[in-house]
Amino acid sequence: MHIHWKIERLDENLDQNPAECECLIQIEGTIEHDGQPAGLVDAFYLYADDPESSSAFVELWDLDATTSGVFEEIFDSERLNFREPIPDFLGAYWGIICVNFIALRPPFRRRGLAREVMTEIVRNFADDRIGMVLLNAQPLQHLPHGYDDFGEEVHDLPWNSPEEDLARLMSHFRSWGMQDLPDTRYLLTAPECLSKEMATNWFPGLLWVG
Repeated sequence: MHIHWKIERLDENLDQNPAECECLIQIEGTIEHDGQPAGLVDAFYLYADDPESSSAFVELWDLDATTSGVFEEIFDSERLNFREPIPDFLGAYWGIICVNFIALRPPFRRRGLAREVMTEIVRNFADDRIGMVLLNAQPLQHLPHGYDDFGEEVHDLPWNSPEEDLARLMSHFRSWGMQDLPDTRYLLTAPECLSKEMATNWFPGLLWVG
């Protein structure tokens, strides 16, 4: 398997090396297997000195519709603090990788490929600032524009109630060692539970002008 990565910086600290400052980076990947297109992956890397702060919300979480939606779900009802057990994962490591979706074409499902993709995300992007990996378990076929935004990746997926399909996916992701973030569609784990090999100095120079 090979993933062709596309990296884009979304924060405004473009004169600073993202390895040394707060940053928000979009990560998109096209998955290839045996020379054939196999699917898509979408994620983001967020680092803030205090990701629960109001300044982090304004400068990072609220820069993009996707990250803003994640913020609304993983914070408590008053939007002041992370839901439990997120603080147990972050501790002194405030960086977060959130995987928005892994979308595989029908011939490449049920072969363990999605789990390999998670390993590759951690191996390529989880540096020593990352304390937690989040995974959105929302089924593609139940996204508001799922059938418009995806091609073959959404074909032949089961069509049950959204709750039933979500429960099935969450059960599958638990087998990877991930745990539920209660009352949300997210699961979480520490990066080292997904890969023994972590990223070092991965930021390409095109992410800042300095």
